[in-house]
Amino acid sequence: MSSNSSIQVKQVEEVYSIKPVKGQSLLASAFEQEVPLDYKCQKGNCTRCKVELINGQDLVNQPTPKEHEQIEDELDNGFRLACQTVPLK
Repeated sequence: MSSNSSIQVKQVEEVYSIKPVKGQSLLASAFEQEVPLDYKCQKGNCTRCKVELINGQDLVNQPTPKEHEQIEDELDNGFRLACQTVPLK
């Protein structure tokens, strides 16, 4: 992924573009980039930051144990918790 690329996510029928920052969660990057993702706990407990990854699945970490615990049935459909999803590149 080039430095000017972005990861598109969908949350409640809205699509947002987030420029990935290696090692920083998509939620933290969204804060910095003023992307209005819904969230609450920032720890993977509440699932309010759940997003559908439109692209970039191969650029982020594998689902975390917290994601498996909270949204196991939705992981195969491209859903992730933005607070737990971290770009690797």
